[in-house]
Amino acid sequence: MDTSKLISCLAIVTTAACQVTSNSDSDPTPVLSFAELNATNLDIIDKVVLAGVSPESAIPDRGDATYDGAMTLLLQDGSMDGVIGQAQVNVDFGTDLVTGGADNFYDLSGNATAGTVSIENGVVVDLLGNFVAGNVTGNVTFAAGAMDIDTGLAGNFSGPNVEFFSGVVSGTATPTGGGAIAVQGAIYTEQ
Repeated sequence: MDTSKLISCLAIVTTAACQVTSNSDSDPTPVLSFAELNATNLDIIDKVVLAGVSPESAIPDRGDATYDGAMTLLLQDGSMDGVIGQAQVNVDFGTDLVTGGADNFYDLSGNATAGTVSIENGVVVDLLGNFVAGNVTGNVTFAAGAMDIDTGLAGNFSGPNVEFFSGVVSGTATPTGGGAIAVQGAIYTEQ
């Protein structure tokens, strides 16, 4: 291969690697085991801490991004009952819409458990630049049983090129026919 062809190939690869893109249906996210999900979560937490919050000037005004990682939810009733699930966050920087959710949940002992939650009404808040607000709703089975999840979501982007999205969730988990229990959690994802 001559030098000009090599430079052309490198330019194409570099441009593709730098673009904000999303996963397509032909590139499905693999289902992670409990051990893989825990390792992914801890790895992304470390990366987010090291990367620091993205400056407002780094937030794109167009394009899409898909972030994959983990969401944890912990009941705040003194029971140490919690779950971890595989999360995906989709951001449309042109419209400031944030969607996604989590499934493939495990209890904290590593047993698969039922559950799906969705991010609803998620938006990148223009006035604050690097702030995302929304809700997380759905149903997840904890050791205490199936619970309807209704929380707020507050998050932001990290890294010089918005490589990460993380946030906190706080609200209620309500069992069928029972009273609401406070639930808190976090989501850590990366492109």
